[in-house]
Amino acid sequence: MRARTSRFALFFISLGIAAPASAQDVPARESTDPLNVVARVGNEAIDAAAPQKIVDEVFRGKKKPAGDLLPLVQAQALEEVVKQRLVLAYARRAGEFPNSEQIAKAAKQWQIRLAAKGRKADSMTPADLERQVIWQLVWDRYLAKYCTAQRRQTWFNNHHADVDGTEMVVSHILLPVAGAGPQKFEDLEKQAEAIRAEIASGKLDFAAAAEKYSGGPSARQGGRLGKIGRHGPMDESFSRAAFQLQAGQISTPVRSPFGVHLIRCDEVIPGKKTVADLAGSIDDALAKELLEKLSRLEREKTPVEYTTAWPHFKPGTMELAK
Repeated sequence: MRARTSRFALFFISLGIAAPASAQDVPARESTDPLNVVARVGNEAIDAAAPQKIVDEVFRGKKKPAGDLLPLVQAQALEEVVKQRLVLAYARRAGEFPNSEQIAKAAKQWQIRLAAKGRKADSMTPADLERQVIWQLVWDRYLAKYCTAQRRQTWFNNHHADVDGTEMVVSHILLPVAGAGPQKFEDLEKQAEAIRAEIASGKLDFAAAAEKYSGGPSARQGGRLGKIGRHGPMDESFSRAAFQLQAGQISTPVRSPFGVHLIRCDEVIPGKKTVADLAGSIDDALAKELLEKLSRLEREKTPVEYTTAWPHFKPGTMELAK
């Protein structure tokens, strides 16, 4: 089973950043300097080098951004490392930890694979190498059990429109945001709700409401935008809401960077890709799902503490801690 890093790729994609091709190759050496400790999972310290390796891969060949984006990526990278350590703690508690013979054999194979790629593990301490092979042994074993044909089919049935090439023909009413601030968005949402009620009562049809109220360029066409895919060209918040609709349905107010939308699904054009076509993508989604499940279970048994040496999220949220 191939190693996967896309269990956190969707987060980076949502920020407009390509996820690293492999955040698992030759991890950076972790020191024991207390000043470099960014978190603790149980009694195990996590050094800044571990999340830094992921961040370096994300921005390889690119300029690291200023402002709020970099701390978000740093926090997500740390969360990835924390979840991996929680899975290892879960495996140890469940008696599913590899023995010394399995670890030694896997370490030798790892070094052979690196050599075949023309790379060396000189930058890795024995502890680094052992940690890496233990993770791969544990994770591959869990993935092999979890990514069954039945689970792939179930995931596809629940999410096929996200990945099989389904398109929608949509119309919208846009109430543009002028200036920043949550209160402005709340006012626009109330206005959008009133417009939606007006359409539902039959006072106006959607096209007439778009011509009357919409501040978008499609207002003259009754709000008609045409075909969109699940992952473009519209903003993710817009696409996510649109793809929850059935033909003829109108969304509740939807926020985007451009303002507040009412979206109508005019037509659903089914995609043609099958489970077999999407096996790799589905396995990546299942891997993300499994990582979340196991790490969440283990958090109930193993405490996680963060230091102030690295950006991190408030527990259970995607909000940066101060």
